[in-house]
Amino acid sequence: MTSLAELEQRLPKHLAQWSRELHAASTVARLCPYLLAAVCDRESRGGLALKPPGPAGTGDFGHGRGLMQVDDRFHPGFLMASDSAGKHLWKLPAYNILYGALLLRANVDALKDVHLALAAYNAGVSKVRRAADAITMGGDAAKIMEQRRAAADALTSGGDYGRDVLRRRAQWAPAEAPLEC
Repeated sequence: MTSLAELEQRLPKHLAQWSRELHAASTVARLCPYLLAAVCDRESRGGLALKPPGPAGTGDFGHGRGLMQVDDRFHPGFLMASDSAGKHLWKLPAYNILYGALLLRANVDALKDVHLALAAYNAGVSKVRRAADAITMGGDAAKIMEQRRAAADALTSGGDYGRDVLRRRAQWAPAEAPLEC
């Protein structure tokens, strides 16, 4: 398991500030903290790409909320959750990152593949499942999985979500770090 100090040291500054939250969420969701950091980077550049910049900002034409850009159209309960003072929890880095991590964990459990789960984080589980399940022929199992991942990525913003998140993760994670913990 990656230590908090190691995570903080390896991540770029704009993500390292969220190391504590990423580390805690990775423990709960049983996912690599560098993978969660890579999703956060892709979604919001660690909050830098949001309006206003920071953990309480929005993106995706106002529909993506917070660091992990959870879409309010598909997660209304997430949007409405608040503390006793009435502050929306999605604006809190720990809650936002944990919610995003648990969404990704649910996708991994449903699709049995991290790359497909990443594509589903962006495009939705049913769309990714349909695209992946449509590919049944085309070589050995590894080749078919490669084609399924490409079909899933084609549904995402930029057509490369899973591939891009895994590329970002590879920049920071030690080579031996597993995707799931």
